[in-house]
Amino acid sequence: QRNIIYLFLFMGILWLSGIVSSVFAPHDPIGIHLLERLSSPDHTYFFGTDELGRDIFSRVLVGFSSTIKVSIMTLFSSFLIGVVFGSIAGAFYGTLIDRVFNWIAAMLFSLPFLLIIAAVMSLMDKNLFNTYLVMTLIIWVSPARIVRAGVIKAKSSPFVLTERAMGMGEWQILLRSMIPTSIQPAFIFSFRYFPEIIGMEAGLSFLGLGIQPPHPGLGKMIFDSINYLYSAWWYAFFPAFFLFAVVFASNIFYRYVVDKSEKRFLEV
Repeated sequence: QRNIIYLFLFMGILWLSGIVSSVFAPHDPIGIHLLERLSSPDHTYFFGTDELGRDIFSRVLVGFSSTIKVSIMTLFSSFLIGVVFGSIAGAFYGTLIDRVFNWIAAMLFSLPFLLIIAAVMSLMDKNLFNTYLVMTLIIWVSPARIVRAGVIKAKSSPFVLTERAMGMGEWQILLRSMIPTSIQPAFIFSFRYFPEIIGMEAGLSFLGLGIQPPHPGLGKMIFDSINYLYSAWWYAFFPAFFLFAVVFASNIFYRYVVDKSEKRFLEV
């Protein structure tokens, strides 16, 4: 239980930092000032400006906010979908419903997530909501498989057998006992993919399939800065550093706070 609290605390801090960063942007992130294009970092523009004179510091803060919000919403939405589908598959273990679930999960799990999402996004309107929607509908597989395994295991556990002997219905037992025992390890395992979700959001933005100009996205800023790597180092460095920092922090958090707990659950 303590690790779950740490998880939610970490996510809450990230969410709050995303909100605060966009609110306290010192300049208009889409404001164009051609006379100040590619200005190096100074006391006015802390991270310098881009090829249109836009403040990179403000754009990084707003882009960071978008990345954090989309990634956290994707993580929780995919987890909830995984709980629903995984619990249904586990409840109908061995039936056609379970076999269809396994077929869909195996197909999605065997393909690179980013390529699937990029292919689907190429057929849809390119905006932040569609990015979130498509990522959610792809990433639910991992928590669903953990929940399914937990429900199947719980079916033969003593407390479930006791509840069944007391006359409780199967759906009541599923909702009251089997799903709750499976949620914690599933959520802990899902958080393992949080850095990957952040990377996918930035990757879609880099490919032009995520947040669209003139609104800033960390991946899109890195892509736009490629032609200025030698003449304006700050253009690529600061968006890349913020992206690296949040991915690195998430990985470190998972490794030292969650990893031991996950191993314990998987060994049970």
